[in-house]
Amino acid sequence: MAMRLTVEVEGTPERFVPPGEGAALAAFCSFAAMRGFGAVHPLIVLAERLQESGVRMGPLTTFYDEAAEDAEDLEKLELAWQDREDLAEALAGLGAALEADPEAGALARRGGAGGLAEQARAAAGFLRAAAGARARMVYRL
Repeated sequence: MAMRLTVEVEGTPERFVPPGEGAALAAFCSFAAMRGFGAVHPLIVLAERLQESGVRMGPLTTFYDEAAEDAEDLEKLELAWQDREDLAEALAGLGAALEADPEAGALARRGGAGGLAEQARAAAGFLRAAAGARARMVYRL
C-alpha cells in the first residue's frame, strides 16, 4: 500500500507533494516517531543518528492522517500545524545530513527510503518559498 505525504501552508490553497509522492519522507517521519519505544529499524537508527548530529526531529514527527473520521481526528489534524520556518529548517537539515553522511544515506536505503534526501529538500524549498506562518504535513494511505 503506497503512502502519500502532502505539505500544506495555512491560509493558502497551495499543497505540495514531494517527488515520489513523498513516500520515503512519510516512512521516515513515521519511524522517527517510534524512537524510544525499543523498536529496531534502519529508519529509526537513522532518526537517532540525525538527532545526535543536530537535526531537530520534533517538526519531522508532527504530522497526521489527512482523512479525519471523527472529532478526535479533526483535533489531532489541527494540532499538526506548526511553525513553517521550523519545519523548513528541519527538512533542509534532513536533506543536508543525508548528503553529507554516507552512513546516513546507507541507512535510508536499507530502510527503503532511497529518495528521502530529494523529498526533504523539495519540501523545504516549497516551504521556504511559501507565505504563511504555519504549515503541516499530512499523509494519505
